[in-house]
Amino acid sequence: MKQVRILYHDDPEPKRFSGRKDWISYYNSYHADPDILSAVWEQWNAGSGNECQQFLKLKVRSMMVGDYVHILGPNGGVWHECLPFGWRINVPWEEVMGDKPKDKKGHELTEQDVKDALMKQLQNN
Repeated sequence: MKQVRILYHDDPEPKRFSGRKDWISYYNSYHADPDILSAVWEQWNAGSGNECQQFLKLKVRSMMVGDYVHILGPNGGVWHECLPFGWRINVPWEEVMGDKPKDKKGHELTEQDVKDALMKQLQNN
């Protein structure tokens, strides 16, 4: 199993590695991290039509840019930061905690940048 934790960047609770105990869910280990991130995005966003019961029960805001998802699998854990388009992978814990300035790489991406990168990738395959 993979354990998944949600951490809002503006959470008023002190940021702890354990996170909020009720903001944890589990996925089968055969799910790839990108698939889990896509599912979490849908499950924690109002209006997606795929909101999870946990999100609805907690009555919290939808995920947004700057929020974090931690995926803990058999080989260790990785923090992911929600970007305007996609996710920043392997965010250092010091950044998540706010003890180190955030790496802004990826935050300035435009939709066109993403489209161009995808087209280039498709052309190279």
